[in-house]
Amino acid sequence: MGFPSPASDYVESRFSLDQRLISRPAATYFIRAGNTYYRDGIMNGALLVVDASLSPCDGSILVCRVDGEFKIKRYRKLPQPHLEDLETGRKEPLPNHDDDLTGPAAVFGVVTYVINDARSGEFDDCPVL
Repeated sequence: MGFPSPASDYVESRFSLDQRLISRPAATYFIRAGNTYYRDGIMNGALLVVDASLSPCDGSILVCRVDGEFKIKRYRKLPQPHLEDLETGRKEPLPNHDDDLTGPAAVFGVVTYVINDARSGEFDDCPVL
């Protein structure tokens, strides 16, 4: 029988992205971004981690179903609750609850994390240059 290793106090568990990025596995989805939104840090092809169980707060980025397609919008509360288009900044009304296409299922989920591929070199502080 020997002495315990002095390094045993510093042993770390394996790093798991699932544990760090996913709080509710049954309500979490991964979606690829189809467009680039520089101001929001989303590049074309970025992996979006979407939690369908969360309620949005002011400034949340949402995945919404619009005309049968998924679109990325920003949720704003003031001066009254509305959606904001990420490309143009235009205000859009919240989905109507009467129609199946724009009802409660229109807001698919809240984007919790954005994972960009840094190898492309496209992500820059100043995309205008």
